[in-house]
Amino acid sequence: MTPLVVWGARLSVLLLARGGLLLLAYAYYGFGTDPNDFALGFRLDPLNAAVQCFWGVVGSFIGFYRPRYATAFVLAFAAFYTAAVLLGAFTPYQLGAALGDKERLFYWVMAISGWAVGLYGLWQERRGTPA
Repeated sequence: MTPLVVWGARLSVLLLARGGLLLLAYAYYGFGTDPNDFALGFRLDPLNAAVQCFWGVVGSFIGFYRPRYATAFVLAFAAFYTAAVLLGAFTPYQLGAALGDKERLFYWVMAISGWAVGLYGLWQERRGTPA
């Protein structure tokens, strides 16, 4: 039976698809394109698309080829998105990313889900049973 954290890492293939499609769209239409011209769910600026593509590549590789690192990946993923959403919500520094309300909510969901899955996997590893 595959542990939950491995499935969590494999789920990042969706971020790879979303980020990759957006980067292809920006490459075709130009990187100055307004993100609001894209469909709902794809209204990310190029920096956010690149970040999601990066996490998607790393998570897909770990989830499918190096599952023993899945817990560390999911916890790092959760920490990154927690920091990103906290910077975007409570400070004027957004690291160059334009986070709207919907993106900020999506980042909160990803961060909280990542913490839940990662901490559950860590707890299961300490107990000696697979998640």
